Amino acid sequence: MTKPKEKIEEKKAELLKLTIEFSKQFLNEEYEGVIEKLINKMARKRDIPFLSGRIEIWAAAVIHALGTINFLFDKSSQPYVSATEIFEYFGTKQSTTSQKSKKIRDMFNMTYFDSNFSIESVVQGSPFNNLSIVNGLIVPQDILNDQQIEIEEWEIQAAQILGISGLERGNKYKASYMDKLLNVKETSLMSFYEYLLQHMIFPFTALYEEEVGPLEIAEFEVSCIHLDQEMKVDENYGILVEGRLGRKKVILPLASIKLDEGHKNFKWIDLYQEWFWSYR
Repeated sequence: MTKPKEKIEEKKAELLKLTIEFSKQFLNEEYEGVIEKLINKMARKRDIPFLSGRIEIWAAAVIHALGTINFLFDKSSQPYVSATEIFEYFGTKQSTTSQKSKKIRDMFNMTYFDSNFSIESVVQGSPFNNLSIVNGLIVPQDILNDQQIEIEEWEIQAAQILGISGLERGNKYKASYMDKLLNVKETSLMSFYEYLLQHMIFPFTALYEEEVGPLEIAEFEVSCIHLDQEMKVDENYGILVEGRLGRKKVILPLASIKLDEGHKNFKWIDLYQEWFWSYR
């Protein structure tokens, strides 16, 4: 009997073989790098998508997902491959492949000029290279580099949790410097995770919002059992918490949990969410 880890490696190797062969025939080395990166990330998910279903469908979906955000289907781009050629090469249906492709893109929040999955030539041509987002606003990088901001108390607290010292109340700092200093990444998420693990009290009940349709948000009451102890953090969703929704076990992003201000865990979650949404 094949053990779970062996099955994962077996399927991953098969998926890599199919997609890299396609890339060598139709794409280039730039694509080979992001193909391997995407498949490795898929293999590290809690529920690994390519363990079920035809591996050819997942191979076509990987190429289609990466091609979508890298303008592969634009005849003015190089390389250029039509979506139909992908379906025909792997022997898959358009509807099935497109659905799997969207699932992959949603899974990793893949977008145009994506910093994780864009090929180098697309990154270099990005119109956003000289732009940054500050408090939800898009501003030119040269303006941002000169902008001085007065930091807030929560930013000093967050810095201390991340092991950063030297920030002083009332002082002004460049926004670009603060963005680099408090940037949300795997290492800083783990620092926050370890801190919250020591300070939060479980179990507790909270509200969780989820998009259930176009412009439709549903609110659920969830019992939070503890911070997730297996995956711990996700580079897109941040710190994860394990909970119960009725009898169903759920893993939710802590950044989307809502608590009343009087709750014993409110100050910790509020601090984490301020940092996560401001510096991700």
